Amino acid sequence: MAKQILVVDDQPYLRDVEVLILKAAGYAATALGTASDALARLADIRPDLILLDLSMPGMSGRQFIKRLRAHDEWQGLPVILSSGFLAEDADAALEPGVELLPKPFSDTALLNRVRLLIGPA
Repeated sequence: MAKQILVVDDQPYLRDVEVLILKAAGYAATALGTASDALARLADIRPDLILLDLSMPGMSGRQFIKRLRAHDEWQGLPVILSSGFLAEDADAALEPGVELLPKPFSDTALLNRVRLLIGPA
């Protein structure tokens, strides 16, 4: 069974591209547009990894991670934060299990980071 990745980004185009890249590499991928939706669906989706946009309306990536880590079940779940503002967001990657992937990123950069965290599909 393919490893499941949850893609959370408020930009539909970016979500679609990220899902296409992940599925082409053999991963299962589910895309959601808000961090609130992602929190509500975690138990159903049961992701092996979350690819998360840092800057989203409603709930930021940082707020999402704080709520995620408040649940014992999701303490060790790896998260890749994608951000176009590296200097401002570098401290977000200091959290255990969180990697920062600068935008824009290539297919190769994304897949290398995913494979590093959860292995091949």
